[in-house]
Amino acid sequence: MPLPIILGIRLQEGGAVENGENISSVSMLNSPTATTMGKNNFAAGFVFDFVNYDQIPAREAHELHDDGREIHGLKHSEFYNMHAGFGILEDLDLFLISPIISRSVNQVEDEDAIGRDERSTGFGDIRLVGKYRFWKKGVEAALIAGVKFPTGNSSDKDKSGRKFDPEIQPGTNSWDGEFGIAFSRSFGNRFSASTSFEYILRTEGGQQFDGGDIFRYSIGAAASLRPYGKYPNANFHIELNNEWVRRDHERGVKTFDSGGTTVSVTPGISFALNKHISAFSAIPVPIYQSLGGRHEEVEYQILTGINITV
Repeated sequence: MPLPIILGIRLQEGGAVENGENISSVSMLNSPTATTMGKNNFAAGFVFDFVNYDQIPAREAHELHDDGREIHGLKHSEFYNMHAGFGILEDLDLFLISPIISRSVNQVEDEDAIGRDERSTGFGDIRLVGKYRFWKKGVEAALIAGVKFPTGNSSDKDKSGRKFDPEIQPGTNSWDGEFGIAFSRSFGNRFSASTSFEYILRTEGGQQFDGGDIFRYSIGAAASLRPYGKYPNANFHIELNNEWVRRDHERGVKTFDSGGTTVSVTPGISFALNKHISAFSAIPVPIYQSLGGRHEEVEYQILTGINITV
């Protein structure tokens, strides 16, 4: 899962200035911005991401699995993400993101335990992401690039001693890359807008599994209760997020029950308690899902977190 708010951290007192006006955007909640932290500034925090799925009944899922379909009985996923970021230059930030991932599933493979609750939990793959702001006249524009390392647990087992399928494992055992571009600016001292395009290139990892590449497009806006730089302050957010995922491949064969398009509307709120501490909460709501084959749709999602900057 993405962590866009991490890539949108703004120090309220800093940012790009044009004709005496600060044009830097406040953070979006489910998409990155082009604003950077500034040289020698540091940020750290925690983001919790909970995703609940519209479950396929365990018996039906078992029958589909026996017919050779890629059905996993997914119930919900939890992502506990720790992050740290540093402003290397005025226009260059570097972020390190380390997750713990837990997924709850129904047992659909073992005939004697159909519907049994199973849980796959462990450290996920660490990501290193950089953001370079290359333009700040009229609008800010930044390039985003990163790499995901195969550091996570990819050998977790269920209660029957079977290794979980790669889609359920906390780690992928693959090297993945991500690339993107973001545009943003503020209007006056209370309104911000941002748009971004991101592409995640996934490679083959554990169990000869190659997850489908991901393309994301987002557009969002935020309105502040008080002028920027006044504390405490609250920002009200609304975003449109579009995610398209290519089909997975397992042992070189395309997986029918994978991939698809999801469009979500994300309302949320963030609080700047003071210059250094902020918190946020958002609820991405799926308004359109067209998934490949038969697999679990997202029923609802919750994002919340806290960030500290120095």
